[in-house]
Amino acid sequence: MEFKIDPAFLQWPFIEKLANNDLSRIIGIIPLVGYIILFSDEISGLISFNAIAGVEANHASPFWLSGLVKMRLVFFGSFALLISNMLFRLMSPKVLEISKNDIAFSSQVLETYTVAELKEIENAVYSDRWQERLEIFWVIIGMTRQKKPQVSGYRPDVRRDMINKHSDYIRLLAREWWVGEMHSHKVARIASLFFAITGYLMLTIPTLDICQAVLRDIVANI
Repeated sequence: MEFKIDPAFLQWPFIEKLANNDLSRIIGIIPLVGYIILFSDEISGLISFNAIAGVEANHASPFWLSGLVKMRLVFFGSFALLISNMLFRLMSPKVLEISKNDIAFSSQVLETYTVAELKEIENAVYSDRWQERLEIFWVIIGMTRQKKPQVSGYRPDVRRDMINKHSDYIRLLAREWWVGEMHSHKVARIASLFFAITGYLMLTIPTLDICQAVLRDIVANI
């Protein structure tokens, strides 16, 4: 039995930090407004950052990039973040909204999930399509766990006895399923991460250019 765990940065919880935070959701609005500005010749011609860097008329610009290039980087960077956020919202597992880690999810499952919901998780984990993730679930004292269903008891009293008897099993089963869900849709995970990193880099370059120009002006006037 082979246990496949992708690096943390390729799993949905890490990608969520980049693709679905408050900043990425706000920046995603920029392309809608930026399109009008960026592709308007009249407005584009007026774009200049010289004033904030203390540059007087007829003086050489302290910026590495022109104002138009910086605006384009902001536009395409925010557009990349928008794509990243959309991919995350469409393809990430809904269970991530409920629990951010496998241990918290296992506790919630034990306390609130119905037998029918537990059975769905068990059937998914024991299906032929499932890729085993957690050795702690599949290996017991050196022995490989047999795919023998243990969830049963739709009557409240029977369910209670089943939960008490198999609580450790249910916790580990839930953790295995949650980790498996965090590995779903690998192509979408990679694409969302790629667009997020690309977007942040594009947004960082104009910021650094403005910062260095302003700092140079401050130092020159000290």
